[in-house]
Amino acid sequence: MKIKITTASPDALSHDTLILGFFSDERPPRGYCGLVDWRLNGIISTEIARGKISGLFSEKLLYAYPRRIRVSRLLLFGMGSLAELTYDHLYNTGYEMARTVSGIQATDMVLPMPAAGRGSLKLPEMTDAMITGLFDGFSCKGEVLPAFGLEIPVKATQREEIMKGLALFRQRVGDAECEILTPEVNAA
Repeated sequence: MKIKITTASPDALSHDTLILGFFSDERPPRGYCGLVDWRLNGIISTEIARGKISGLFSEKLLYAYPRRIRVSRLLLFGMGSLAELTYDHLYNTGYEMARTVSGIQATDMVLPMPAAGRGSLKLPEMTDAMITGLFDGFSCKGEVLPAFGLEIPVKATQREEIMKGLALFRQRVGDAECEILTPEVNAA
């Protein structure tokens, strides 16, 4: 599993799958999901307004070849209520995301940290919980883990906190199955 940190916008990255978490109590979507909604001329907020999606936990909607962003698939993943977000909930979300991504056979994805900078949770622990959930969800499929690539777009002001969260994750899983490319390595 390779994890790369970037300060590029998620709508500017060219990967197979972009996963965006969205919340049932945020109308319209905010954060990176809001940015992608804007780039897609409000398609996400329109689906919410029509009642097609609500943001309930584990709700999923997959768009193939969305125009105006450079990914093959956009996977929207309901995360429930932002007001009720916990570290355990983030772990479970990561685990469910891994199961879903395995099911659609994606190995190259972008995942902005949902709710980064919003809510009461600390970003390093949020990152650790979400990435640990992803790792655990993929580890039951050992053949997928080595080929899996994840790029995490972050705001420059949040890069250090995300890196701290990845360091916590690295302490948990060790060096054997995970390579974390730091921003300095990305630039080289």
